[in-house]
Amino acid sequence: MKPDRQFIATIFSALLLMAWCLPAWSAVRHVAPTHPQAADDGDGNAMRPYRTLAFAMSRLLPGDTLRIAAGTYREALVFPRRAWSIETPTTVVGEGSVTILGTDIVGGWLAAGRPGSGLFVRREWRHEPQQVLVNGKQLKQVGGTVFDGYPERPGHALAGLHRGEGGIWPNRLAGGRSSMPRDSFFFDAQRREILIRTNAPVLSGDRVEVAVRTYLVQGEDVAGITIKGIRFRYSNTSTISRQGAVTLMGNGNTLEDIVVEDADGAGIEVAGDGNRILRATVTRSGYLGIKARGRNNLISANRVTYNNTRGFNKWWEAGGMKFIGDDGLRQSRVEGNEVTHNHGDGIWFDWGNDDNRVEKNTVAYNHGFGIHYEASSRARIADNTVFGNRQRGIYLPHSRDSVVAHNLVAANGLEGIVVIDEQRRDSDGRLDLRPHNNEVTANMMAWNKGLALILPGARYGNMSDRNVYVEADGMPQFAMGWPKWWSDKRSLARWRSHEDQDRNSITVKAPMDERIREALARGEVGIDWAAFAPFQAIATGSNTLPVVVTLPGKSSSDKAGSR
Repeated sequence: MKPDRQFIATIFSALLLMAWCLPAWSAVRHVAPTHPQAADDGDGNAMRPYRTLAFAMSRLLPGDTLRIAAGTYREALVFPRRAWSIETPTTVVGEGSVTILGTDIVGGWLAAGRPGSGLFVRREWRHEPQQVLVNGKQLKQVGGTVFDGYPERPGHALAGLHRGEGGIWPNRLAGGRSSMPRDSFFFDAQRREILIRTNAPVLSGDRVEVAVRTYLVQGEDVAGITIKGIRFRYSNTSTISRQGAVTLMGNGNTLEDIVVEDADGAGIEVAGDGNRILRATVTRSGYLGIKARGRNNLISANRVTYNNTRGFNKWWEAGGMKFIGDDGLRQSRVEGNEVTHNHGDGIWFDWGNDDNRVEKNTVAYNHGFGIHYEASSRARIADNTVFGNRQRGIYLPHSRDSVVAHNLVAANGLEGIVVIDEQRRDSDGRLDLRPHNNEVTANMMAWNKGLALILPGARYGNMSDRNVYVEADGMPQFAMGWPKWWSDKRSLARWRSHEDQDRNSITVKAPMDERIREALARGEVGIDWAAFAPFQAIATGSNTLPVVVTLPGKSSSDKAGSR
């Protein structure tokens, strides 16, 4: 009997389709420089691993797993141009304690001053370093430039920003080789020399490290990449770029359980859709911890602390997290993060960010605002603990259609929650910067140094209600628009009668517990707010407070009035 040709053709087509759809054969590759059989050839199997990261990355293919043996590496993870795909996920994982450094140990230093002056020079150096270390201690940079020549290059694109505040880098130490203090370095671009001045009269047995790697992770047009379990430290990114020392550009990528320390500029940057930053620690970055843009991204359970060590202008782009540019961050979640002690804002959305959820974060002791949602729309800012920040707790200038609910906002240096119109307008006409239809509901505001709440004006249709206001004297104050010397900073009673706001809110007269005061003075992050009055009533569900407020981190059962 002759076979059915149509049937055979159908089966053959199906097999071809399956072959096309299935991922290519993937490999598990290894890097282990100290392995006796390590070599930069072959397939990098466990018995004969690669010797270097550079070679391993050059051989990495979509669908592969690269396992990096414990150790310290002075190389970068640079992803080659490939057809990276979410359908064929690729993983780079550290096994044990893996550290990737952006510095090299550099010798060849010559005495450059009078005997005992501690001045030494390294000649024939092409690129300006942003970091120099002697025996593990970072030296102070003198006369440095960043971002391709700022502030020395005439006509630099950033030269006109914040001129009245010292520019974008007010803490820059100006000077040159003749004005170097002890424990400093200077790059002489004309002579192509690095000079260092140390406390030691001679460099004998001292280890000098110089930042040389622009990126510690660089991936452009990548997809389906996961990097996990690796520690990254030091970098030389800001000489030419505002990107992160760890940068992934593409879709469906994940940074998981990594540590980024002492980056010279930004720590982490992701751009694209469906990316994730999970359980990362980003600390002591030069100007910013995390930056991101794109849609459907998740930034969760990260610890972002002590960033902006170089003293960049916090009104520019410095602090913990900032999301801006190319339509910003959209339909994304920033949740469960600990964002503290940054020299700038804690979490800042700036210009054209939409439909984001900012939930269950601890945002404390930042030098700027706690949560700053600027010129953006449709946020849900809920269940956050925002305390001890030097400026406003939660700040929404020129933002609209957002919900601020179930937050604890306490002991901040200015107002508790502010929604405001500063009369800015989008010159392109793309963004509606009128702050309308925002809701401030079921929050607890306690002991903030400024007014408890400011709204932008009745004409914008904002609503505040069912909040708890805690003050030592039981007298919180409110305002419509920025209060002037002649304007009325209103009590809750006058706020209700004049503005029809907070009809179901209450005030609680309670001084700050001394144990809270002491914890704030120490900069403690893990304050157990529920252990102190008047928060105990909220934690236990007591009926002594005639409004429903949930402590941050607990599920919000009261959704009335929330979008």
